[in-house]
Amino acid sequence: MGVQRFTDLRAWQACHVYKNAVYRLCATGPLSIDWERRRQLEESVAGPPSHVAEGFGRFNPADFARFLVLARASLMESQNHLRDAVDRGYIAEEVRAEHDRLAEAALQDVTGLMEYLQSPEARRNARRVRERRIASRFERRTASEERRTQNKEPRTEPRTRTQK
Repeated sequence: MGVQRFTDLRAWQACHVYKNAVYRLCATGPLSIDWERRRQLEESVAGPPSHVAEGFGRFNPADFARFLVLARASLMESQNHLRDAVDRGYIAEEVRAEHDRLAEAALQDVTGLMEYLQSPEARRNARRVRERRIASRFERRTASEERRTQNKEPRTEPRTRTQK
């Protein structure tokens, strides 16, 4: 059947996993009390799954791809914030590397989806989906009009007013 919701997308799922891992990291240790650094890091990891979801809702491959560019940029920004956390002594290099692997997996999935959306195949598929949606709307409208016409049969008994 394919993807029905943004949560079905591997790109969104990978971004979500990375986001939650960073949230857990921010909740403990020295990073948890540096409010400015924590806010920057949390905002940068919150962006990618949101961008994937919003792009999915656009129903247009070119628009969707533009939102994925934003998701990629936010993922890279968060990787930089994690390096900054190492530089400040908030987290160990091993912890950063572990989170970096999650970010790289998300980047790979987002980039793959972005490349697909920019392909001729994606444009053909989007056109087919739009045509099916239009045909379905037309069929529903025609069926609705037929029901209305069938319900307009002449009445054999006069209407009476009910008393309250």
